[in-house]
Order: sequence, then C-alpha cells, then structure tokens
Amino acid sequence: MRTPATDMLERQKLGYELRSYDEVEKTAEEVVQKLALPAECVFKTLLVQSGRDFAFAVIASTQQLSLRRLARAWGKPAVEMADPRDIQRVTGYVRGSVSPLGGRRPIPVFIDESAQSLEVMAVSAGARGIELLIRPSNLQAAAQAVFSAIAQED
Repeated sequence: MRTPATDMLERQKLGYELRSYDEVEKTAEEVVQKLALPAECVFKTLLVQSGRDFAFAVIASTQQLSLRRLARAWGKPAVEMADPRDIQRVTGYVRGSVSPLGGRRPIPVFIDESAQSLEVMAVSAGARGIELLIRPSNLQAAAQAVFSAIAQED
C-alpha cells in the first residue's frame, strides 16, 4: 500500500517496512498487541499548536507529552494540543492515522529523544491499520525532525 508517507520515503530513498493489522480500537496499545511489538517502540504522533503554528510531537506509546518541554524545544512561549477538528485540515490525515511524514504541508516534527536508542520504531504510515517500521535516523532525515526530551519525566 502507498501513502503520502511511503511516497516521501521512496523519493528520499530511505528504508522502511510496512506492517498492517485489522484496526478496531485505533490505539497504540492495539498496535503493540496486534503487531507483537514492544510498547516502547510504538510511537504516537500528536498534533500540537502554538498560536497559529502547528507541530508534530512523536512520543512512545508508554509516554505522556510534556507541553512545557515541547514549547522549550520549539522556541515557543506556550504549546497546547490542537483541536481534533483541525487534524485533517492541517495534516491531510484522519484522526488515528496521523503520520509525521507526507502531510498536506510542512510541519515541524519533534521526536522524543528516547527513540534514538532504538533499532526500529513504529509510527503510523498515514492510513488506518498500517504502521511504518523505520530507523529513528531515517525518520529524522525524512521529516527534518529534531530529537528532544519532550516526554514527561516519571
């Protein structure tokens, strides 16, 4: 299956693997269970905003986003979760299948630094029930992303 995210990776000649599953719940926990992946390797892509500017925060399914840390990494005074009604308009993806790659327009991407220690991470491929397995360095290169400590501390 092709998505804007896979098309972007193909154009940049960056390696990845696609895995599909029968999606029912639309949660990261479902991806962990159905694809038999470690929870710390499955990442969720969250749309955030600061004023009229939007960004993606990519964090492990086991983590919670720190808006304060993300604001600091982004150089913004404050950040909040984007209104779910804005997701498709801003990204071109439907809620539950947002990929940090191949969106409607360029959006800054911040990946939690925990991804750097992984061999492979899983993110949405931009369609429901399809995950991209990708090296964190390939995701960073494709998205021109920044690795930063954006998850809350335990």
